[in-house]
Amino acid sequence: MSRSHWVLLALVVLFLCIYLGLLSWGRVQDSLESLAAYKSGAQVFQAKVDRADAIFIVFMFLMLTPVVVVALGTITALAGAVLAGFLESLVRRPGPPAGTPALPDWMFTVAVYVGLALAAFFSRALWLPEFQGFLSLIARAILAAYQ
Repeated sequence: MSRSHWVLLALVVLFLCIYLGLLSWGRVQDSLESLAAYKSGAQVFQAKVDRADAIFIVFMFLMLTPVVVVALGTITALAGAVLAGFLESLVRRPGPPAGTPALPDWMFTVAVYVGLALAAFFSRALWLPEFQGFLSLIARAILAAYQ
């Protein structure tokens, strides 16, 4: 059997153990309940979720999360490349003297990604409440879908 068959077999066994009550997801449920208690973010994130909406929200979240992760990674890589090229054009002068060593390209890229990480850290007051509200909505939807 190939590796993918073993992974699929392990997932089926795990599902059956959870379904038959041999494994409990009590700690996961406790974590989801504490996450669902957040009331930050926009009003749409604070609305009550019924079971049909919860199943739809969980399904769409699971289906769209990989697409969003790839899109955010692509946008971050593109912005990093553009900003690194811009920073390199500011630092390097055309026609350097013959004996001057040039800075490697990776230094500009690292500097840009450190700058982006610092900008995200210092602007967390703008985006963190909305993100916590979104996670609260997802947690409430998962809890409502499984009850």
